Amino acid sequence: MNLEELNPQQREAATYEGRNLLVLAGAGTGKTRTIIARAKYLLNKGVRPSRLLILSFTRKSAREIVARLQSSSQGDTRALKGQTFHSWCMEIIEQNPGVFNFGKFTVIDEEDRESAFRLVCGRHFKKNNFIEPKQLAEVYSYVVNARCNLSTALSHRLFNGRMDDETKEKILQKLPVYQEVIKKYMAFKAERRYLDYDDILQKVALGLKRNREAADFIAGSFDHFLIDEMQDTNPLQYLLLESFWTRCNIFCVGDDAQSIYGFRGADFKSIHYFPLVVPDSNVKKLTINYRSTQEILDLSNWVLEQSPLNYDKKLTANRGKGLKPVICHFHQEWDMARDIVMRIKNSQGEEKCPFKENMVLSRSNRGLKSVEACLIEAQIPYVVYGGTSLMASAHVRDIVSALRVVANPRDELAWERYLCLFPRIGEITAAKLIDKIIDKETLEECIEILEGEKGLDPDIATTLQNIKMLEIEVNRAIEAAMRGLQKVLAHKYKDDWNRRRKDIGLLEKIGAASESLTAFLSDYILDPSLGTGLKGEADPEDSVILTTIHSAKGLEARNCYLVNVNFTQYPSSKAIANGEDAIEEDRRCLYVALTRAKDKLTIYRSHKAAQVIDPSDMLGFEASKLYFLNDLPESLYEVENIGGSSREWGFYRGDSISLSDCEEFDFS
Repeated sequence: MNLEELNPQQREAATYEGRNLLVLAGAGTGKTRTIIARAKYLLNKGVRPSRLLILSFTRKSAREIVARLQSSSQGDTRALKGQTFHSWCMEIIEQNPGVFNFGKFTVIDEEDRESAFRLVCGRHFKKNNFIEPKQLAEVYSYVVNARCNLSTALSHRLFNGRMDDETKEKILQKLPVYQEVIKKYMAFKAERRYLDYDDILQKVALGLKRNREAADFIAGSFDHFLIDEMQDTNPLQYLLLESFWTRCNIFCVGDDAQSIYGFRGADFKSIHYFPLVVPDSNVKKLTINYRSTQEILDLSNWVLEQSPLNYDKKLTANRGKGLKPVICHFHQEWDMARDIVMRIKNSQGEEKCPFKENMVLSRSNRGLKSVEACLIEAQIPYVVYGGTSLMASAHVRDIVSALRVVANPRDELAWERYLCLFPRIGEITAAKLIDKIIDKETLEECIEILEGEKGLDPDIATTLQNIKMLEIEVNRAIEAAMRGLQKVLAHKYKDDWNRRRKDIGLLEKIGAASESLTAFLSDYILDPSLGTGLKGEADPEDSVILTTIHSAKGLEARNCYLVNVNFTQYPSSKAIANGEDAIEEDRRCLYVALTRAKDKLTIYRSHKAAQVIDPSDMLGFEASKLYFLNDLPESLYEVENIGGSSREWGFYRGDSISLSDCEEFDFS
């Protein structure tokens, strides 16, 4: 890629000569292209590849940027690195044991964290003081990522951000119990040598702030940081970057209008504060869109313009004019699903459009189920983004529990899951066995105790021994775990074991690319999207895309179908209750969905959503706040009404579907 191939906005950003820059890149304006151009510009100026670090929020996107750079660059670029914040911090911890002296540890994910809170509550607190582990984990995580006190986290996570006198009193009542539980949880982690997902960033960020010599040494490895999706950073990540932006050059790309991860602690306002907080910094904008037609952008721009926030970024289509978006009104969700599938079928004939250029977007997976049912009936291949990943599925976690025990014999949570897989071992028996082995220093000592216990399945010890012998070859260690556990897993998942066992082959492939068992387990925790499962016997090369909006960033398609854009969903009732910030995040969700479309955008809303709404019915909010598409100018869209009997839909094999055929799906 030559600089001459960039538009003036992209070129100005890529060749920036100052220290720190934020590029506000609107949807489809070529942010990845600009990051790659920036990297190539620096390499051509003589910056060594090893002195560049590319950070993104998924390993997949970081590696794609590196791969594109390497394929288009002259010279040896093998030293280029693309990482997530978490994998980079994990590497810092492992490569600097003198600074981060944690010894041997295990990284635990969100489910394990909830299990740890449940265990702590069960051991130390009476039933009348019991708090839901998920609630505890969410509050604790918010404290760490938002870098706020516990009272503020309780306000945001439990009381929708309210701080009136009555709420303050409730928070004061809860505060002592939450403080005590969190202290016990932190002690439990230290005792069992656990780091949770948030610890990884916090330990490095605070460690570098307290140790200037270490910060100078680690920053000395880099000259330039190129950071993607800057709008999704939270205060903890900003704290981490503080140790680098006066020592290195920071080049950030993001879109304030696509900040939709507030529930993870991402601070939408932080991107606006960038020039005020980051020294020697500047801001540039990319507003020329290469993805969509102007009609699609006109509607998307209008949605942002109705916001009380000043996004000050109006997108212009490089492609020029096209078709207006269509708003389809439906009476029943079933009619909407049929209409989508009919349009997908028609696109193949009339437009010669492959299945993969059709995307269906929803706020949640639940909203996709009716469309999924119709696709199955019509025998159309599809993939689902945003569901449970392979690594989060129960049978895979069972296999991984054995690997974790081998990697860290003090991993109590892994021991409990592993032991309970075997016959005649329940939670009580497992707890007694764990008490006998948990303080042992080596796996060999643990195995010796297990072998001495009468009545235990010999596969318990044998499986761990076999994994231990093969742990330097991760894929073979996974094979050993599978062989040892196949009998108990086939019994546990007897209804669908043949389907589940196929996943282990994919697990082995992931393991084959890992340097060590510890590295594999870290990857497993640090990249939640790793091995995301695909529903149906679909060909991923040409399948309709079903996706949640939160999983759609980075995706695009010629034809996009946005489902259930109804009153009480855009914004949601929950967002309305949570106040202005939550309402605006929902607006940005809608904007992200609208801007995925290249040629055709079809928006589905119920007839009720199109009717006049009395603001007095909903907490006194103005109608414009209660529904983003209220007062949408008629010049921006076309209208269609859909519905009718099932006989009108002629794309099925034989008989049409009845609701009873798909009663496993929830259409509400």
